[in-house]
Amino acid sequence: MLAYLHMQNFALIDDLSLEFFPGMNVLTGETGAGKSMLIGAINLILGERASSEQVRSGTEQAFIETVFTVAPDYKQLREILAENGLLQETELIILREISLSGRNICRVNGRAVPLSLLKELGSVLVDLHGQHSHQSLLKPEKHLFFLDEFGGRELLNIKHSYQETYRRWQQVQKKLKVRGASPEERKRKLELLIFQRDEILEASLTAAEEESLQQRLLLLNNMEKLHTMASRAYFEIYSSDNALQASVVDQIGSIEKEMSSLLEIDPQLVPFVEILQEISTGLTELGRELYTYLDGLTFSAEEKTETENRLELYRRLKEKYGATVEEVLSFAEKCIQEITVLENSAAKTLRWEAEERSLRQETAQIAAQLTAQRKKTAQKLKLLVTEALQELSMESACFDVQFTEQKAPGPTGREELEFLFSANPGEPPKPLVRIISAGEAARVMLALKSILAAQDHIPTLIFDEIDSGIGGYTIQKVSEKMVGLSKKHQVICVTHSPQIASAADHQYYIFKEVSQGRTATAVRYLQGEKRIMEIARLLNGGNIDNITKKHAAELLKKGQGLS
Repeated sequence: MLAYLHMQNFALIDDLSLEFFPGMNVLTGETGAGKSMLIGAINLILGERASSEQVRSGTEQAFIETVFTVAPDYKQLREILAENGLLQETELIILREISLSGRNICRVNGRAVPLSLLKELGSVLVDLHGQHSHQSLLKPEKHLFFLDEFGGRELLNIKHSYQETYRRWQQVQKKLKVRGASPEERKRKLELLIFQRDEILEASLTAAEEESLQQRLLLLNNMEKLHTMASRAYFEIYSSDNALQASVVDQIGSIEKEMSSLLEIDPQLVPFVEILQEISTGLTELGRELYTYLDGLTFSAEEKTETENRLELYRRLKEKYGATVEEVLSFAEKCIQEITVLENSAAKTLRWEAEERSLRQETAQIAAQLTAQRKKTAQKLKLLVTEALQELSMESACFDVQFTEQKAPGPTGREELEFLFSANPGEPPKPLVRIISAGEAARVMLALKSILAAQDHIPTLIFDEIDSGIGGYTIQKVSEKMVGLSKKHQVICVTHSPQIASAADHQYYIFKEVSQGRTATAVRYLQGEKRIMEIARLLNGGNIDNITKKHAAELLKKGQGLS
């Protein structure tokens, strides 16, 4: 509820404070006295953009401050405060500072906040009807909520059942999505993993074999060079076929024999002979080894092809699964683990798939029930609103609820809906937001609010000159409906109607006064005789006589009887 409004240096307002109360509050006064400025100030608190032109001439800054009392059970407002780190206090103090430089500051409970937060808070604190657009009923996204609330326990129970079933359905879908969007995809994934595992394991890769194959291929590729080198060495050292030159072994043997024959002459030759004998023995052994080596140097084109093919398998698997044999084998191990998980979870997945099908079907069934109940409720609301509009002298008005079916069920059901209105016969109903006349809009909102009062949780309703263009019986009905609204909400109304003013619990008189050569807007809380005089002014302008005063007193008594 709006409890307090303070304005300083705002338009024609120098320094002005108002205290508002529960029930119905009305603002009256001469045209141009500044009533619209008060509404404009409230709009700024609700998140409307400010202009430096709103700063009072001769000053640098304008200040607007409001205090809202916060009901402890107003969940929607409490959630916004919590999400933005604002303290959950019993009062909400909102301040706007507007400077000539264009700099704007918004504060909530002393903390600077963005303008968007003011707009969000404003949407749950105040509904303003009339020449301004801050109206929850002009927002199509709110219409479904209003209809469901109007539908009462029966509709809300179906809605709760639907939302719970839909939530469970979404949870199961999420589980299945983690494991694969469909059985076909999971099957393809399992088949791929098995193929990759088998391809690696059937290759029987080892790092040692790869190194051995590489070495063997190197040898096979250089077989001719190796054979030529070994053959030449063998024949030069051991078995020379050159008739003019003996082999190295033969030459060493000849020297050793000749030197041995001279040992009796010089015993100092013994060590040399022994060395020659060792060399001869070593060369003989080398010759035999070379012969064996040559015998083993066999070349096979088939072996080379097989070796190359085997190494190609290593290369291909490393290209696909890892840079080294170790990484390839590690990849195979991961495949084995994933296969195990998929195979072990198959039964659980089948259960989830069955549950998903069941919940999908149940969600669709409850969605159909919800749609049917909403359409039934919409017909009831349509009749009540049309009746209320006729009471407000809109005999030809047409109110309707348009349902738009969605492709798939969503969090709130299978449909979206929007309130439609037409003021003239033959004109098809159009969205409320496209109502052009401010007077029409205010009366439509009043009709809707009077019916949805119990379901509408916004605490403060402001009507700006709702009586514009109407009178007589219609004004009386407007008064009665506003009094009815004030039982559930705080109502603030700017009016020129004596009937509406008489029905209010509290009345404020807005006027201009001149002080030190400057004009400023002021306010006075009216009681007793002063209130009767203001109602008399509303009845007969400036010509107030005893008859007018008596009529005003009777009207006030009658109006208070509505409360």
